[in-house]
Amino acid sequence: MTFRERSNKTGWDDWALACEAVMLRRFASFSDDPEADAARRIGEAFTEDEVRRADAYLAAGVLDTGRLAAIEATLDDAGDNTKWLVEQLRHAWACNTVLRDRIDDAGSLMDIGCVASAIGYVPGSREAVDA
Repeated sequence: MTFRERSNKTGWDDWALACEAVMLRRFASFSDDPEADAARRIGEAFTEDEVRRADAYLAAGVLDTGRLAAIEATLDDAGDNTKWLVEQLRHAWACNTVLRDRIDDAGSLMDIGCVASAIGYVPGSREAVDA
């Protein structure tokens, strides 16, 4: 993939880059060859470092339920505090998933950018990006 030589997004944080990357990838989904169109759009908009930062930000937002299940499997000998913490984490992740679904489904009923930025979530990223 060919990327921009110089950034035209100087000073953008990782969240803003990730939002832009998700939007460009969504636009590409309407073309005949979505993967090629996404690569072209991303290459025209970002430097290689910006794409890496955006994709790393999106990957960090993926909840690692497999790792949590592995931790739970080893809790037979753990104390009550550890078990309680894992239960709280599972509950928090479930609430986070509900919140992200509501942001994604809100449409024009609210300014989703404001709400999403408050929790560092990139709207639509769970369905549109293979980071």
